[in-house]
Amino acid sequence: MNDIELLDAYGPDAAPPSDAVLNAARARLLDAEAPRPLAARRPFTRRVALAGLGLAMAVAVAGVTLPRWGRPADPAPTTATTTEAGPIRLVAARAPEFPYTLSGLGEATFTANPGDPVIAVYLAGDGSDVYLTSTEKDYDKRFLGIGEHDVEVGGRPGRIIESTGSSADGGALPLVLVWEHRPGEWLRLTGQGRYATDEALIELAGRVEDKPQRLRFEVTVGLVPDGWELAAFKNESILMYRDPAHPEIDLQVQWAPESAPLFQDEQVQGLQRQRRVTVQGRPADLFQAYEFWMVQARLADRSIVRVMTPRSFTAKQALEVAESVRRAG
Repeated sequence: MNDIELLDAYGPDAAPPSDAVLNAARARLLDAEAPRPLAARRPFTRRVALAGLGLAMAVAVAGVTLPRWGRPADPAPTTATTTEAGPIRLVAARAPEFPYTLSGLGEATFTANPGDPVIAVYLAGDGSDVYLTSTEKDYDKRFLGIGEHDVEVGGRPGRIIESTGSSADGGALPLVLVWEHRPGEWLRLTGQGRYATDEALIELAGRVEDKPQRLRFEVTVGLVPDGWELAAFKNESILMYRDPAHPEIDLQVQWAPESAPLFQDEQVQGLQRQRRVTVQGRPADLFQAYEFWMVQARLADRSIVRVMTPRSFTAKQALEVAESVRRAG
């Protein structure tokens, strides 16, 4: 029994169970496959399952930038030894935001795969879901078997893109509007059900405002390597930060509810050493593997956080990142 399990069994500060659950709509949107263990190095699926979309163009994305960032704090940075990708220097993470708001559709949820722009998802009880994201001007040029026609959105150029096939369940396929929201800035709306018409999509596009929305996660990360960006997230509980110059190098944070099982040393691939440490004043485990460090710790509400960093980090830096993780309020 490790220290965390001992604390779970006999600790005096037991907290009520977490209320973090996925609602039915969120389950309909996101990939239902449970995250694989971080130690397996494959915690993210490469596609987002948008239910009812038998159409690749509804989820494919162009090479555009991630959302704007909020204002950072300014803790003292720390630096690891130089590696092939350069020295690791921890600085304050900036709060990520989605730069647009689409009014009148209720609260949005968000998702993003590695290297893809963030998608704002507006779910409807009758399946008339709407998806908003950044895109490139010639988004439709990468697809075959589609039709399109030109439209205007507030006097700006746009295109309606439609598939020429049919969905797997025989229902109507979604419709896509790509338009120039601002000079050189293109957005994409995908509409299903009652929003899968030219008129509905153009009307929705007219409601898009340059009003940032804070991305909500189960936890926040206070320290990340200098220059690294939030590259992906899943189910609001798995975050990936990545070095843009070396996208094969990433830092991953996974949150799990109190009821989730703890990783044991035999479950960590390539384990070299396990050490018992302290994170935020509570017992934690530090796993040293051939390719990564992993810290497994309990937060104050007894939920689990697992932080995995490359071996180019020092053990101290892996622990500093874990220390900086906080439960979202």
